Amino acid sequence: MADSSADLRASSEQKQQGSSIPDEPVTVTTATTITTPTTTQIATASSNADDIAHKSSDDNPAPVSVADKEDVKPETETLSDLKSAIVHVKEANSDDEKSDPQVGDTVMDSVANTLQDTSIVDDARIGTVVVGTADSKPQSPSGSTRTSKDNPLSPSGSGFSRTSSKQPAVSHPLQGNISNSSINVAGLSPAEAASAILLKDTDGARIYGSRGMPGSGESERTAFSPPLRNSGSPRSADLQRGAHVEITEIISDGDSDAVEDHEERQRRLFRAAERRRIQREQVQQSNVSSEDIEVLRSGLSNVREFTDTSELHILNGTFPDGLRGSLYLLGPGRFDIKYNVQRELEQATRMFTYDHIMDALPLLTKISFDPNAKSIVHRSRLIAKQAANRVQMEHGVTTKVPGALYLSDTNQTVLSRFIPKSTHHVSPEGECCSQDIQLFMPLQGSNQTVVCTNHVGALQNIDPIDLHPRTTIDLKNINSAFKGALSCPHMQYDSNTREHFTVLQDVGFRSTTYTVVSISEAQPEGYVVASFTAQASVLHSFAITQDYVIVPVYPYNVPIGGMGYRWSDSLLETLSFNHGQPVFFYVISREYRRVQCVYRAPAFFALHQINAVQETATDSVSIDMVTYSDDTILRRLRVSYLRKPGPSFSLPAGVVRRFQLNGITMEATRYVGSRGNLSLIAPAHSLVLRSEPIELARINPMIAAQPYTYLYGLSHTERLRMQPNQQQSGASMYNCIVKLNINDASVSPQVWSRTHCYPSEPVFVPRSDKEDDGYVLSVFFDSMRITSCLLVLDAKSFKEVMIAQLPAAIPISFGHGKFSI
Repeated sequence: MADSSADLRASSEQKQQGSSIPDEPVTVTTATTITTPTTTQIATASSNADDIAHKSSDDNPAPVSVADKEDVKPETETLSDLKSAIVHVKEANSDDEKSDPQVGDTVMDSVANTLQDTSIVDDARIGTVVVGTADSKPQSPSGSTRTSKDNPLSPSGSGFSRTSSKQPAVSHPLQGNISNSSINVAGLSPAEAASAILLKDTDGARIYGSRGMPGSGESERTAFSPPLRNSGSPRSADLQRGAHVEITEIISDGDSDAVEDHEERQRRLFRAAERRRIQREQVQQSNVSSEDIEVLRSGLSNVREFTDTSELHILNGTFPDGLRGSLYLLGPGRFDIKYNVQRELEQATRMFTYDHIMDALPLLTKISFDPNAKSIVHRSRLIAKQAANRVQMEHGVTTKVPGALYLSDTNQTVLSRFIPKSTHHVSPEGECCSQDIQLFMPLQGSNQTVVCTNHVGALQNIDPIDLHPRTTIDLKNINSAFKGALSCPHMQYDSNTREHFTVLQDVGFRSTTYTVVSISEAQPEGYVVASFTAQASVLHSFAITQDYVIVPVYPYNVPIGGMGYRWSDSLLETLSFNHGQPVFFYVISREYRRVQCVYRAPAFFALHQINAVQETATDSVSIDMVTYSDDTILRRLRVSYLRKPGPSFSLPAGVVRRFQLNGITMEATRYVGSRGNLSLIAPAHSLVLRSEPIELARINPMIAAQPYTYLYGLSHTERLRMQPNQQQSGASMYNCIVKLNINDASVSPQVWSRTHCYPSEPVFVPRSDKEDDGYVLSVFFDSMRITSCLLVLDAKSFKEVMIAQLPAAIPISFGHGKFSI
């Protein structure tokens, strides 16, 4: 010890006199793995380290690498001029050692004593860090050490080698040659080198994208790549067995004589621990399990927005000739939202999920077509960010009115119902408006708007250029006469009068009041068309003609005389379908602003109406709808069902049915005299137009409210192949687009489909005055590539015109789209 101290002082004096000693490269040493360390072996390792620290440079110089053999310095000189040195000791335990934790403590004490025996006392600051488990060499059944080639789960066997085979062995002035399992930190500063060792194993090293450090020549991996998982097998368990101790010694510069004080060391260790925690969370977030992949392939996962425009790349076909305008698509964008829960000693992360596809937070997408430049430009935006932030703060959803969700658990207590809900519209993005789009609706003094709606009377004003939400208002704030917490999300537009119609429901304890309202450019404040009293219902769409508004009221029971609705957040948990009651069609005169007459039909349910045609000659109205026997379709659109559909899961098949309301003028007189007597109400005659299953049906918008022939919608390929009288098979989401001729059932349907692809609602864009001359636009989700593409079909031939790649996946949805020229 005295000799070593004298050498250090001599080296310091020599440096002050102007002599220069070149700096040694910073290297890392790794101790040889011991299969079964005993007390004798530990003592021997300590003795050997002590001999290295005390031996004379003249008798036995320190081992060096081949590159340094020509210039070998005595160890005392090397130690005096080291800027930093890192000693990494790694001890892999066998099965016996794992059961005896004192072995690791003994090794740590031995190495610490060795460091104290060296001459590095005043010029050193020593920090000891104990890290978790490390890879150890598993034992073969015969007891011999198994190599990486024998074990495909080992780092080198799996392709993630800790170091490259081309990396030369490096030396350390205290420990001699280092094997290829060491980490190359040459060229890094002492602080970076120390961080490299501290972050080398388990979570930390993956920040660099591979098991080794940058520049080590190792096989690269993507940043924050998921770690290899333990499969539970004995071989995988052997790989996870063992504990190691890392002792990091950072030697201060030779010019500095001060030792780092205790507070600074504590702050440094705290910052290092905080960096490790952040990196560990990032690695955990990057892990992609088989369950995550299953969710991604279901098409029902969170997506990112692209607020900047980007040009789409055409994968197949050519730009559609003459197609000009913008396609607006509204659908789900965020299903799962993480939030933190403070526990006793740490924070725990929980997940809130919107469990119904119509409850999810929306994504608005705009795709613009320029025929001159033959370019397609894409932009998208999540338009309910404040609603997502509120979920994180409140650990769930607090609804402003009863029945604000279709079928999702709010994760709230009963006390949350007494909290004022006035904060929902503080931000333009505070409300979830995800169910339909209205173009150029007069709102707040401007008709250059895109308006997104929901079923609780909220209207979200969107800038049509950059999709930025301007504001969100309630219908009741436009006109005080607009009363009702529930509204029909599908508003109807009359292109002749430029009026937008919708229906409000005010659910009471004994009855429900329906109010039909209109908003137009001539009357932007709106007016009430008519009101009537009926039973509460789930109303998703209705129909209009030149003279009438037709509102279907489906049979539902409201428990406890409306009390259940008042205390429920999910609409479908409040209302139950009643198969024993009829459906009533309320025909409202737009001219006289009153209920003209009522028709009844056997119980059925419908989400979307297709078209309504008024025939003046026969004084009748025909309404085409996609109908079901009950509301099972709405209850099965749950995210948990669609992500993991069981063998018995299937979506009900809807069929196109026409309801004929005959003799409206004559029935109007009878309705006045009936005074609510159901036996005197005229029946609505129904006819099935096509037996093929279909949903989200659309027609050429140029012939709305007129007789039509062709219908476009979504269907299931497996059900289309079945015979008309054959029992329908199970099917999940719709996987094809179909074109039907409703006037001639003998004409076979035209079908577009691709394997593992799920299209969205088809949007018809006319090209001329002919009914089927135009393009059919849709966005389909590819579950194998986990991406989405824009599809353009020729409406007449139903052949592909173009497929363009979108920048990211768009979830499968029951959402809607509109095209603006």
